Amino acid sequence: MKLKAAICDDEIIIAREIMNELNKLCHDYSIDIYTNGNDLIHSATHYDLIFLDIEMPELDGMKTAEQIRANSKGEYIIFLTSHTEFMPDAFKVKAFRFLIKPIDFEKFNEAVIQAEKEILNDEKISISEKGRTRLIDIKDIICIEAFGDGTYVHTKYEAIENNKPLKYWKDILGNDHFYQTHKSYIVAFRYVKCICVSDIEMQFMTERPLISRRKQSEFNRAFFDYVKINAKIL
Repeated sequence: MKLKAAICDDEIIIAREIMNELNKLCHDYSIDIYTNGNDLIHSATHYDLIFLDIEMPELDGMKTAEQIRANSKGEYIIFLTSHTEFMPDAFKVKAFRFLIKPIDFEKFNEAVIQAEKEILNDEKISISEKGRTRLIDIKDIICIEAFGDGTYVHTKYEAIENNKPLKYWKDILGNDHFYQTHKSYIVAFRYVKCICVSDIEMQFMTERPLISRRKQSEFNRAFFDYVKINAKIL
């Protein structure tokens, strides 16, 4: 599988260093270089992996990442920065990794290898819907909502009605990336934008899944544990 990668950095020397290192690590990449965020977000290409400098003139890396997420232009974003204080903002755009400049290419290689594993080994799950069976990517599931005897599976692209109960999905999806916040909802940690008093703001959804009062503290702990594990600084 040929992966598509974008490198967006206004320092062209650094962008070329990253391209060369990526080619050393794996030759099966299609790589585009951008020197500003505007060109990247207006590209028609959907990228598997994006290396994104945070400190750029005009449109900085954070605003560029917000547009990438809003338009579903890329899956895995690795930020490049000299300043770790930007890390909290990166959670909002679901950064996969931080690489601190000057780049340690041993850590760079580790980040790329881990991203490749997730990209190439994404799990799929089958859903029976109105007499037909569909395969969807687990990573695209935002939340599961119970209704009557069945559930809606809300993905980044649509809501799929099926006859499986919420308990079935809880057993299938496990606890590493998902959490049951309410008797009627299971949410994916990766799409959480804001934890509110009684509900949760999610990416790609206007509806807000509910969170029960007794699960607030436990969910907060579980979410921040997830963030620490999955958005580490390199």
